[in-house]
Amino acid sequence: MPKKITYYNEIAQDMIKADKDRNNANLAYDAMDHNQWQRPSTLENILWIRDDIDTGPSTDIAAGLRVLSALQENITIQPLASNQATKEKVNEWERSLAWVMAQANRRRQGTVRQSVVKSAIKYDEVCAQVIDLDYQIAQKDIFEGSTNREKAARRHYGRFVVVTYHPNDVHVRYSNLMPEAVLLCQKRKAQEVLDEWGKLVYRKGNLRDWARQNLDVYYFDYTDYEDHAIWCSLDKEGEASLVEVSNDNHKLPWLPWVCRVGGDTMEYEAIHRRRPMLYGDYTSGKWENSNIIRTINMSDVIRKMVSPRFIEEGQQGTEFRSTTIDYGPDAVNPVIHVTPTDKLTPIPPPPIDAAALQIQDRLAAERAQGTLSSILKGGELPAGTSFAALNLGTLIATGALKPPKEVSELAIADIYSHFVYWAHHTKNSIKGYAKGGEQYSIEWDEIDPENFYVECELKPDVALDRQQRANVAMMLVQAGLMSKEKALEYMGENDPTAILKQVHFEQLVDNRINLIIQREQMQLQMEAQQMTMQQQQQMADEQAYQQQAMAAQQGQMAGAPGGEMFNPAQGGLPAQMGAPGATREGVTGEDVMGNEAMMGMGGL
Repeated sequence: MPKKITYYNEIAQDMIKADKDRNNANLAYDAMDHNQWQRPSTLENILWIRDDIDTGPSTDIAAGLRVLSALQENITIQPLASNQATKEKVNEWERSLAWVMAQANRRRQGTVRQSVVKSAIKYDEVCAQVIDLDYQIAQKDIFEGSTNREKAARRHYGRFVVVTYHPNDVHVRYSNLMPEAVLLCQKRKAQEVLDEWGKLVYRKGNLRDWARQNLDVYYFDYTDYEDHAIWCSLDKEGEASLVEVSNDNHKLPWLPWVCRVGGDTMEYEAIHRRRPMLYGDYTSGKWENSNIIRTINMSDVIRKMVSPRFIEEGQQGTEFRSTTIDYGPDAVNPVIHVTPTDKLTPIPPPPIDAAALQIQDRLAAERAQGTLSSILKGGELPAGTSFAALNLGTLIATGALKPPKEVSELAIADIYSHFVYWAHHTKNSIKGYAKGGEQYSIEWDEIDPENFYVECELKPDVALDRQQRANVAMMLVQAGLMSKEKALEYMGENDPTAILKQVHFEQLVDNRINLIIQREQMQLQMEAQQMTMQQQQQMADEQAYQQQAMAAQQGQMAGAPGGEMFNPAQGGLPAQMGAPGATREGVTGEDVMGNEAMMGMGGL
């Protein structure tokens, strides 16, 4: 049974006090990222002082954010069976979740991935909330709350909302098992709270009066594994009158928050348990020292630029001196008119303090060692740098982002898990679509929250890393040590199954085209062979015809009949029987000695 609001307010105050040092550190990280620095009071009233802020921390955060969040995350759902049907079903789930996240990103100024990565880099902590608009609309309808905003958001941008918070607004009580309770404490307009909760809080007199006065209130939202309490107060300590907004048992089998923190839990002091990228700059004071020395150096140069360049000496008093500088019409060759009897001596410009510049450079170098390499920030490479050295340097530089990368991957995986938890709890399936119009779904009754495992991988946007992964994957596939599907996952592809299907489809299309080409080539070859055979047959027929004609002519000349009737090979009679009077010389054309017989010259 829910307890009184004062009970939850006492818990909230303890959680806020426990995070006081963390909040101060986070504010310092924000100042570094936003290049906001307040010079020491000893330099405040010096007119010639001009601030020169070290932009290194801001550049480091921007470079890390670009490297880790430029490419879409790769999600993998572990199948509970190794059969092909289960793998295909899991692939459909992955596509559905990718669609849901794409819709959630459409409602934001930046993607969820960018917000999570930046929070992990800057604070070493990620705090987010996954909201199911269908569930929220149904809950608000119970107490007649205003749901116009939620329905509009549901209609235009999909079912789920992912809200990422500044860690200073979220206070988490951790145990050795998991996050036990989450408190959201934000400063909001009283009217905004009225608009959000409708008639449920409109009758609360204090909140309505605060809204009429356009006052800001502190909005407290406390959630643990049983209770969910919301209240407002004029001060963060809750010492002013408390206005209860909602207080009930949320009846959810999980904590509807995503809270991930890195660092080292072995530290006694909470301030040292989180180790973001700028932790060294904050605890050592190097950024503060760098700003002071840079400001003094630049201001000293500016001051010396306007220092005197001449000294005038003579008998005349100051009130009688008339030295002037005539710059002329073009101010190219100015002329100095010195007071008579006076002497004008030039003063060399004062030198810049070399030791101060060395200290400035040393501080910058020490800062760079604790953050990101210049390779990831687009720095110039030395001439003649080999490819192997560049590849090794890039991999080492990317390794500096491993801690925030791991925190971000765990947080994003939790966000995807919460999509599925909401679907199972509300018995409302998740729908997804592909670019080609194909529809996918995650049926709520097919989900087992007790055995649902999602992994997320952020792919660094480094060309050499992708090239190296591709080379390693190709070698492993050729050696038979890795499947093509696993190789695509290793290379960072989000949907290897879809890629393999497309590859197989293109192979089938290429094979079909090759078969058609081969068939047409064989047909052309057969036609060519038929034409050749016809030509050869025609030539053979013509040759045989010529031979028969010659034989017939010789038979007529010899007096022997010819034709098929007198062809023994065709079953006919010998030609001699058709010409009894023919002689041997007339038939053969030769005499007894083998000489050609002379026809028409007295011979037969």
